[in-house]
Order: sequence, then structure tokens, then C-alpha cells
Amino acid sequence: MEKEIKTATEVQEKMSMEKAQEKIQEMQAEGKLNKPTEEEILESAKKLEQAKKDFGEKLFDIGTAEVADEIYDFMLTFLEKHVYWTKNGWMGVIRMYDELSEAKKNKKDGDTFGVGYQALEFMFYALTNPGGTGLESAREIEKVADFYADLIEMTGEKLEQSRKELKDIQFLGDKLLAMQQGFYLEREDGVASLEDSEPETAFASPSADDLLKKK
Repeated sequence: MEKEIKTATEVQEKMSMEKAQEKIQEMQAEGKLNKPTEEEILESAKKLEQAKKDFGEKLFDIGTAEVADEIYDFMLTFLEKHVYWTKNGWMGVIRMYDELSEAKKNKKDGDTFGVGYQALEFMFYALTNPGGTGLESAREIEKVADFYADLIEMTGEKLEQSRKELKDIQFLGDKLLAMQQGFYLEREDGVASLEDSEPETAFASPSADDLLKKK
């Protein structure tokens, strides 16, 4: 069933792209399509690279400065005792623990708890996939259940925000690819006027496996 859905989606995407290409060729033949200049293409490439750089360096704050220490303590304990991992997931757990330990050590008064995008993805993945063994472990979670639930909600909100920003960066990649092919790609009410695609130049969101395996 999943294969059939995927195939149908691929066919629909192909038809949409073919239709778009036909429209472009028609406009070119009528002289109605202005091609991007080399300067515009270069500027678009610079914007994409800067957006990727800024996003890669950005920290997403979770909670307020008043609860930052509590979040650090909770996450470190969670990674020590309750995180669930499989296969090569141990690498992601160790990396996350080391990064949070270092961040807590260097934290200054007034600082909030903040993590980069990849750490945010991993954090939400870990929090929503807890593990444990026996009654004692279950009771430890029960003691902090309210805070745990609030942290999941706050992390989820930030993750949603970060993914929207990532889509904007992906659109810049789509726009650059379109310009390199000789046409403009614009948005209408926040949506690309041509069917969105995922070209090789796009800044794609990493999968859970990518996050877990990243060294």
C-alpha cells in the first residue's frame, strides 16, 4: 500500500513538473519569459549559502532563563537513565550528553537553555521515545511527569518553528535551481507557484537516523 501511494505521488509530481515545463517553453516561445541574469543567479546563491550558515549557527531557546538549569538537569538525567536508543543511536546519546554537559558548565546568569537545529531534532526524538526497565525507573519518571510533559510541548513548538525556517531555506534552494535552468520561481501566498521539489541542491532536513549517526 505504501509503495502504491509513493508511486502515485511520484507520478503526480512528474505530471506537475511536465506541465510547468510546458508552460515555461510556451512562454519562452512567445518571448514572455525573462531569463535570470548571471548577477541574479550569483546573488541568489549567496542568499542561500548565508541562510544555510545562519541557520546552522542558530540556537533555539527552550523555556526561560529561570528554568534553564532545571531543563539541563532533567535532560542530563534523562540521557543517563531513560533515553531509548537502537543500533548506532548510542553515538547520538553520547554526543548530546557531552554537548549539554559542556553548555551547562559554560552557562552564565540570564542564559536560557538553547540548542541548535540538529540537537533540537534529536532532543524531541529522544523525549518522545523514552525507555526504562522495571518499576523503579517508571516511578522516577512519574515524579517529574508534569515537567516532562511541559518540556515536550515547548520542544515541539520550537521544532515546528525550526522546520518552517528550514522550508524557507529549501525554497531558496528550489529558487536557485530554477534560475539556473532559466526561469524564476516565485511564491503565491507563501506557496511556490510551481510544484515544490527536492533537488540535490536543496538544504534537506536530516532524518532521525542521520541525527543519531552524526559524529
